[in-house]
Amino acid sequence: MRLQIGIGTRWAWRFVLLLALSTGSQIAVSAVEAASFHRGGVGNCGGCHTMHNSEGGLSIRSGATVSLLRASDPGSICLNCHAGAGGPASPSVFSFDGSALTPGGDFYWVTRTFSWNGGTSPAEQHGHNVIARDFNLSADPQRISSPGGSYPASQLSCISCHDPHGGLSQSASNGLPVSVSGSYGEPIAAGTVGGNYRLLGDSSYAVRGYSFREDAPIARQNPSRPFVESDDSHVDYGSGMSEWCGNCHRRMVTSKHNSGGGPGFRHPSGSQTRFDQQTLSRYNAYIRSGDLSGTADSSYLQFTPFERGISDPQLLDPTSTRGPDANSNVMCLTCHRAHASAFPYAGRWDFTANLLADSHPALGDGGASASDVSNSYYGRDIGFEFGADQGSFCGKCHEGGGK
Repeated sequence: MRLQIGIGTRWAWRFVLLLALSTGSQIAVSAVEAASFHRGGVGNCGGCHTMHNSEGGLSIRSGATVSLLRASDPGSICLNCHAGAGGPASPSVFSFDGSALTPGGDFYWVTRTFSWNGGTSPAEQHGHNVIARDFNLSADPQRISSPGGSYPASQLSCISCHDPHGGLSQSASNGLPVSVSGSYGEPIAAGTVGGNYRLLGDSSYAVRGYSFREDAPIARQNPSRPFVESDDSHVDYGSGMSEWCGNCHRRMVTSKHNSGGGPGFRHPSGSQTRFDQQTLSRYNAYIRSGDLSGTADSSYLQFTPFERGISDPQLLDPTSTRGPDANSNVMCLTCHRAHASAFPYAGRWDFTANLLADSHPALGDGGASASDVSNSYYGRDIGFEFGADQGSFCGKCHEGGGK
């Protein structure tokens, strides 16, 4: 079952909440409150769990719940705080209109199917189909397990990637307490450690019988604008992202994307895949299709991020517009969003469009609204900014990869 607004009291209540969010009400959890709830380690126990399933003399929930959660399942408990209208101060990753323009993307898109004469873009192909029953988000109807791996689609939720208790591997923690979030590059006090970026599961993380092998990646977000992405305020990726994605998509990484990427498609990624000189020069010179007059200092493009080959998050700069150097590498998130996007395969752009002006969703598509079209490219008017002849953003790295 997909998103259906107005199907019941619970959702109606949430609609009121979303409306309040959109009008600036203080009902919602603020960005500051959300940040203080997650400080790299375990958060407020009572925010997610109920000891006696009782509050104010009434049962919080009827029937059994997983781990005494205050919701039907782990995905729902996360969305209790992380659903709502998007915006610079909103921690939402599941909006009602695609307005959560976070670096990871908006799970709204896995509720939207677009169709046009001769084509369709099914909802389930737009990203990770996390399960959150209270929000009518269900498992991918087409997949049994993760592409290139064996993680069961029927178990996929927010905690499949994020460790809600902020655990670290023994080698990372060395028995020391977590004192700061690992998302913003804060200095770490002596005798303590920082958490993982976005509470991502570490190599010791095990969830529902599935164990991770790879350490959490190194990355840093701008603390002044933690829930948005642009060319000059973005996640600055350091190292380890593709390897970490390989916890569930291992063969996609080890086979250079040949497993699950379609016949004949190959694309290496990961820390061992450094930019060669030709690709490096093209990335830094590319402004748009047909315009290679750019310079390295201003070549960063939010639609084609990369890793800088850095393992210390304090050396990363999420406001940098500088392009890659010889230590940089392509990663999974160079082309895909971690949560979901408006496009197939959670692409940062429409991989099926030779010209980005022909991307879907487009005005007139079945199931598409004007806000869908605007939010698909994070509010940027591709035709106006890059030109009607703008090709695929593959061209940022590859000659002939998009005019």
